[in-house]
Amino acid sequence: MPHRTTHRPLLPAVLAIAVTLLPACRKAEDIAAEAALERATGTDVDVARNSDGVRFSAGDAQLEVAAEDQGDGVPLPADFPQDVHLPASIRVESAMDMAGLKMVNVTTPSAMGQVSAEVEQRMQAQGWKREMAMQAGDGSTLVYSKDQRQTVYQLIRREQGGTQLAIRTGAGG
Repeated sequence: MPHRTTHRPLLPAVLAIAVTLLPACRKAEDIAAEAALERATGTDVDVARNSDGVRFSAGDAQLEVAAEDQGDGVPLPADFPQDVHLPASIRVESAMDMAGLKMVNVTTPSAMGQVSAEVEQRMQAQGWKREMAMQAGDGSTLVYSKDQRQTVYQLIRREQGGTQLAIRTGAGG
């Protein structure tokens, strides 16, 4: 396999494998995860676990993943943008920071229609421009842009009630 000179293209591969392996990662499993990531990317990958989650490093590229372990949820990243709307009653299920791209998965007891309307109103009030709105089945996607940044909301109706949101925000568009 040829040597790669940049690590940026590796981040999507590392992210996909990391999210798959995260629940199983513990000491011996971390070593196996590291080996699997190295085989998949052709690059040295370090896996480091701490009380907040797991950090995957490939050269100067890093991915930090926090995920719920004990049912308490995880904290919202301290540097999550203040102008990206989050519903009032949320439980953060996972949080990732991948080279400045913030990704959080949250749940809320609020109905999907209510959450969608609230996101639309609050994002536009914060100066975001809606670029796309799409509904399909039990879910919808909303895309906003502002100041060379993009935020994507994916909303899914939860079977047990409420809404699950996947929110990605960072440079883009």
